[in-house]
Amino acid sequence: MAVPAHLVLAGLARRLPHDAVVVRQGEPSTSLYLMERGAMRLSCVTVDGRELVVGLLGSGDVFGEAALLGEPSPVEARTIGASIVVGYDAELLPLVIRERPLVGTELLRLVAARTHRTERALTDALTTDLASRIAARLRDLADQHGAKVDDGVRLTIPLTQDELARMVGASREAVNRSLRSLVARDLVRTDRRTVVIPDLEALVRT
Repeated sequence: MAVPAHLVLAGLARRLPHDAVVVRQGEPSTSLYLMERGAMRLSCVTVDGRELVVGLLGSGDVFGEAALLGEPSPVEARTIGASIVVGYDAELLPLVIRERPLVGTELLRLVAARTHRTERALTDALTTDLASRIAARLRDLADQHGAKVDDGVRLTIPLTQDELARMVGASREAVNRSLRSLVARDLVRTDRRTVVIPDLEALVRT
């Protein structure tokens, strides 16, 4: 998703290397962030000690919404590859919104979508079976970061089995078995860190 120019101009852009931590779980939040370029992994440690990836973000996605409430961050945000992140000081957001109403509308929309996806990921990890969780996460990623290609929908962000395992709250070995089953049924194709979904509707029906 292309980042609207008025959003970039309203904030402070930072160029970050791979594996840079932008926000740490439990630390005070003072800024809202927008991905201008690159990718970001959001993860948290659950009450039973599991690390759960609640989202993989790409261009146009927002994170750090806890800053709007003055609360500690519920997630850690870490870059995947070189990235550009635009930061908005939470204390200045009312001024930005007043001076640039379109910015306020767009940020609120992005925050609402991010919060909904995070809550759903946490709920699914605790209440649904593994195969359904994997299918749901792949469908979400296809919706958010998918590009149509000749043989289906290709994810435009890198995805390892370790990252997918953290997204669904399971071991890498269990995810590997489930993925092999999906590959055998031609519902998913994998090549290193690339994932292609040949038929999204068929995956939805699993």
